[in-house]
Amino acid sequence: MDYQDSSSPLRAHSQHYASQSNDEDDDEIESRHSGQNNDFSQADYFVEAERTYNNASWVYRLPADHEEVVRQDRLHYILLSLLPGLYRGPGVALDYGSRRWPNFSLRSIASGLVGLVYMGQMADETDITPLQHDSQFRNCTFMQVNAPAGLRTLGGNSFDVVNIRQMLHATDEYPSMVKEAHRLLRTGGILLVHEPQLQLHSAWEGYSLEDLAPCLAQMIGHLRAAYQYRGIDTELFSKMDQVLVEAGFDADGIDVYYHYRQACSEDPHSEVGMNEVLNAISFLYAARLMILETGVIDEDGFDQLMPGISDEVSGRSRGIAGPLGAQGMLSPWGYWWVIKGHE
Repeated sequence: MDYQDSSSPLRAHSQHYASQSNDEDDDEIESRHSGQNNDFSQADYFVEAERTYNNASWVYRLPADHEEVVRQDRLHYILLSLLPGLYRGPGVALDYGSRRWPNFSLRSIASGLVGLVYMGQMADETDITPLQHDSQFRNCTFMQVNAPAGLRTLGGNSFDVVNIRQMLHATDEYPSMVKEAHRLLRTGGILLVHEPQLQLHSAWEGYSLEDLAPCLAQMIGHLRAAYQYRGIDTELFSKMDQVLVEAGFDADGIDVYYHYRQACSEDPHSEVGMNEVLNAISFLYAARLMILETGVIDEDGFDQLMPGISDEVSGRSRGIAGPLGAQGMLSPWGYWWVIKGHE
């Protein structure tokens, strides 16, 4: 799937949010992003600035609309390109499992996709449930639960594979979710965990993040503050082995592979590079409400940063490290394989 011809997310989002403004009475109207204008406590969904959000979890504050589906799907193809032979999406994993272990009662909880009600309901494209209708997996059971609480309704020692993908930013109960994964797995079962560190690092000696891409560095700081505001432990990535051991897994059964994504691709004009640009911009716009609700930046400040960020991830940084400075900004990711041993 090729996304490189997609329309500019910066232009689309700028026009989208600009259409919400009213210069004559901006001072009189409470912020449309304040979360105080309506009582959403009983609603399944709510709408802010024409983006739809799922109300199942206050911690997870990304949209539940088609635009977010496209971004998630784009990220899926980016990871397929960056990790050939390693990264697998849920459909491929289920198909492989069904063929590889035909006699197993293989049931996979793709926590990063359906562990949250939000992901299960947002759209068919990011829900593994339609695979039940598109493919004949006779030994697969499809269901949606809210992690970690919903997982407790499932029997222990009854799953062969549990896949937790990109959930560090989605829950403030990550260790509890991993403990549930251990409980659910049979002896010899496999836990797959794929997570980003939730922060960037400078790989260019002598240059800070602000030197490399000043606008992006500032926004990432705001995003990190937004995670912390919602109770998300932004240090869990570096403590993942400890989290796994405390959940009950044996340290000898843990293996990990680290990989790194640049804020600006080596070739921003390649298919993967352009998809990376689109994904970065779309993700920050998706996180807009979450960032604004912390109060660390207002709407005007957010909008003023975005053009600079678009330039930086496209290879046109105005930082002192030069136009390609964002190539020196690395996002660490970890891929853990964990085998449940005998208890």
